[in-house]
Amino acid sequence: MRTTPEIISDDLDDFVSAARSGGVPDETLVPLLRYHGWSERRVYGALSQYYRRSLGMALPVRSGRSENARDAFMYLVNFITLGFWATALGQILTALIARRFPDFANDEPSLFSSQPFVHDMAWQFASVAVALPIFAVVNFLIREQLRAKPEARESGVRLWLTCVALVVAAVVCMSDAIWFLEAFLRGELSIRFVLDSSVLALLGGGIFGYYASGLQHSGNDR
Repeated sequence: MRTTPEIISDDLDDFVSAARSGGVPDETLVPLLRYHGWSERRVYGALSQYYRRSLGMALPVRSGRSENARDAFMYLVNFITLGFWATALGQILTALIARRFPDFANDEPSLFSSQPFVHDMAWQFASVAVALPIFAVVNFLIREQLRAKPEARESGVRLWLTCVALVVAAVVCMSDAIWFLEAFLRGELSIRFVLDSSVLALLGGGIFGYYASGLQHSGNDR
């Protein structure tokens, strides 16, 4: 486990300057500081300050607009496709539950049609079939990018859009909990209701846990 840095950023700059003046190469200094809890972004920032002072000029900085635009595209596609397949999957599961535990007084007539289930849920099945593979591919590309460039975890676009996904998932989970508690207090719980509530809890909770773990990894890299 990495130790939590107990020094402030000014001490990091001083340490990097002393180490470079003492002949410690960058390829030794960077992993050493990362082992002690500093992210690559902070370490290279301190190295930039050292070289700026040593050379008397600032390092040229390449614009990050193209990277930000690419990140926004990747994460928006990721979250939009997630919304499509997760919503459609939830509808498929709740429709299956409704067919297994029907309520003839309140259910829509379409639930009891003579058409095959796939016919009645064609849009939902199509959404899962199209959106889920796109989500998987984009998610794989994002993970490969983060593996190749760990500093990309600190992208503002990534953090903001991930927080939006977390808020939506949290609202779903909270609404499901309120819905379940209301039914419990009214004495209206049934097997079908519990199963429907479980579907929402699994989807919302799974999404929340997945993206929360991503933010936790970002925090551990700092």
